[in-house]
Amino acid sequence: RAMTPMTSAGRSTHGLTLMLALLASACGDGTGPDEGGSVVFLGLQVVPETGQLYVGQYGGIAAQPYDRDHHLVTGVPISWASSDTNVVQVYSFSSGVSVLAKAPGSAIVVASSGKAEASVAFTVTVIPVGSVQVTPDTSAAYVGLTATLSAVVIDTFGGTLTDRPVTWSSTNAGRASVDANGAVTAHSAGDVTIIATREGKADSASLTVLARPAADWSAVTEEWVTFQGGAAHTGYVPATVDPVVFTKLWQTPSVQSGFGFNQAVVGGGRILMSSNAYFGTQRLLALDAATGAELWSHEFGTIHSVDPPGYADGTVYVATGGHEESFLWAFDAATGSERFHTAYGNQWSRWEAPVISGGNVYMAGGYFGGMYSFDGTGVERWFVELGQYEGFTPAVADGKVYAFTGAVSPEIIVIDAATGARVDSITDPGLMAIGWAAGTTPVLGGAHNILASHGGRLLSFDLQTRQLGWQVQGEYAGQVAVANAVVYAQNGTDVEARRESDGSLLWVWHRPDVSQLWPDMIVTRNMLFASDGATTFALDLNAHRQGWSYPAGGELSLSKDGLLLIAGSEGVLTAIKVK
Repeated sequence: RAMTPMTSAGRSTHGLTLMLALLASACGDGTGPDEGGSVVFLGLQVVPETGQLYVGQYGGIAAQPYDRDHHLVTGVPISWASSDTNVVQVYSFSSGVSVLAKAPGSAIVVASSGKAEASVAFTVTVIPVGSVQVTPDTSAAYVGLTATLSAVVIDTFGGTLTDRPVTWSSTNAGRASVDANGAVTAHSAGDVTIIATREGKADSASLTVLARPAADWSAVTEEWVTFQGGAAHTGYVPATVDPVVFTKLWQTPSVQSGFGFNQAVVGGGRILMSSNAYFGTQRLLALDAATGAELWSHEFGTIHSVDPPGYADGTVYVATGGHEESFLWAFDAATGSERFHTAYGNQWSRWEAPVISGGNVYMAGGYFGGMYSFDGTGVERWFVELGQYEGFTPAVADGKVYAFTGAVSPEIIVIDAATGARVDSITDPGLMAIGWAAGTTPVLGGAHNILASHGGRLLSFDLQTRQLGWQVQGEYAGQVAVANAVVYAQNGTDVEARRESDGSLLWVWHRPDVSQLWPDMIVTRNMLFASDGATTFALDLNAHRQGWSYPAGGELSLSKDGLLLIAGSEGVLTAIKVK
C-alpha cells in the first residue's frame, strides 16, 4: 500500500496513531496466537511497500513473530534499530514502529526478537519540486523605487516547500534588477520580466517600470473633514502624487488597546479621530499632524459607541450612540473644550461622520432611523424620518441633502437643506425586494448622478431624469470612489474602474490574495489607495497595476498637506508622508 507523504508541517500524532493501527490490524494470520512461544522468524509489513520515502515523510513497519510451526507468537518483546539515524529515525511502539525520513540516503531498519531478525531497507530522497508561484504576477514600480516579489515553491503533492529558496533573475537588469530576496529595483521605464527558478521549475512576474510622476498639489484646497473626504463622499483628492517620496512619518503606539479607530479627519494641523470599540472607555482624540503626539482627548465613559468625527472652522463634531447617551457633541479642535452637546434620537445605531456645510450640521439619527440638521450652536433645525438602517451619512451639495430611505419603501430622497422639506425622490424597482442595507452612503458623482454599491449591484441614479441611469450586476460592496468621470468600485476581492456615464468596464485589478478590502478607497489624479486589514495598496491609474504598498491596513484619510493616514484595527495610526 502506498502512503501519502507528509511534510514536516503536516505531521500529527493522530496520523501516526492511525497508520500504526492500520498496520497492527494486518498482523493476525488466523492461525491462532501462541502466547509466549519461542520466536523463530519475523514477518514484516512495510508502509510504503517500496521503502521509498521523501525527506519529512513518515513510514511504518509492523512485525509479526512466528514460532517454528508458523504460529503467531504474542507477548514477546521486539527491538528496533536504524543503521543510520541521520537518514531514518525509528520511533518504537508496541504494535510496530514509525520511521521518519530525515535526510537523503539509505538506511536499514532491523527488527529482532530473541535470535530472530528481519530487516527492511529505506531509500530517502528529496521531494521533487512541482511548481513555483510568483506573486504578484503583474505589478508596477516607479523609477527609483523598489518593489518586492515573493515566490512559493510547491512540491509534486501540492505541499509548500519552505526550505527551497528560489533563484531570481531579470530579463533586463538595466531596466530592473532583482536581488536574492525578490526585491526589484526599477532603473528605467518599460516592461521587464522577473523570473524565479528552483530545480528546473520557474514562474515569472511581468513588471512595468513607470516614469516618476511630477507631483502637483496645487489644486488641493479642501481638507479631509468628513466621511470620504467631503460632503459629496467621492474619496477624491485632486493631487498628482509621487510614490518615490512616500515615507512613513510616524506611527502611534496602540492608543486604544484592543480596538481600532474610525476614519480620521484633519483640521488646523490636527488629526481628529474617535475610538471604534464595543465596550470599555470611548474617546475622542486630537493628535499633532507633524509628530503624532496626543494633544488632548475627551473620554465619554463606557457608553455604547462614538461615531467618526467631522470638522469645520475650528470645531470638531461627533455623535455618541446608544439610548440616553445619544448626543451630538462639539469641541474646540485646538483645546478640546466642550462647546455644546445636544440630545438626538438613537437606538444602538452607529453612523458615519456628520457633514458640516454652510455652518450647519447634517447627520444620520433617529430612534427608528432618519437624519437631522443642527445649526452651529447645536439647535435642531429639522428631522426627517427615513427608515431604520445604520452606518451611513447624508451627502450635501447646492442646498440639497441626499440620503437613502432604508428597507421600507426604499428610494433616494432629496431634502431641502434649509427647511428639511422633501423636494424629490428616485425609486428603483430592484430595491423593493431587498431595501437599502446598512452602511450605504450616497456618493455625488460628476454627471448629475448618485452612485452606490448595494446588494451586489453597482448603481448610478440620474438626478435629472429621476430614475436609475445604469446598473452592473456582480459582487459589489463597500464605498465607491469617483473622479474625472471614472467610478472605482470593489467587486468581490477585485477593484474595477468603470466609465461614469454608462458603467462600462475600463480595467480591473485582480487582487494577489483573497482577503477582503476595507470599504473605503481614496482616488487622486494618478493613484487609487485601497486597504485590507494588513496592507495599504496604491494602484497606478494609467498602468492599472499596483505601484506601491505599505504593511499596515485600516481606515484611510488623505490630508491636503499630504498625510496618508491609516487607522488600524488594533488602535495604531500610521502617517505616510506622500507629499
